Amino acid sequence: MNRKKALVLAALLGTLALPALAAGKPTTPPPPATPTDAGTAANILHHPKALARFLGLSADQATQLAGFAKTLDTAEQALRQARAPICQQLRTDLGVTSPDPATVGKDAISLVDNKDKIKSAREAFDTSFSAILTPEQLAKYDTLKQIAHLDNGPGADILGDCPPAS
Repeated sequence: MNRKKALVLAALLGTLALPALAAGKPTTPPPPATPTDAGTAANILHHPKALARFLGLSADQATQLAGFAKTLDTAEQALRQARAPICQQLRTDLGVTSPDPATVGKDAISLVDNKDKIKSAREAFDTSFSAILTPEQLAKYDTLKQIAHLDNGPGADILGDCPPAS
């Protein structure tokens, strides 16, 4: 009976530590191999080694996470590179004396499509990664995502998601 109480207490204390991690104030120093900014929930989620440590992944799970992260990074990088010319085209089309609404609309739709592809790549990562987690790890992962507010995503400002004009 005492062992159950100790496990419940440990789980409760672990859950209580999550807000401190999200606020950038880890209750314990980060492991030496993690980036110094990995103390926030969003940064833990974006650093596979920090995420693996936080969730207590096995070596096999950590290897799978690294593969999923590489696939996501490759997809996002390609989509972000494709975004710059779309943004430039929209700026050009908006910069004329009398912008054509149909042309500007097509440009905006291209940006939304690009953003949706990035979201789809992230969802594919999330689905694949979640599938390899134990129920306890999945609960911690879901809590970490909630703290990082990943469900909200970037705002609706299309041009705000564009790289700066050169």
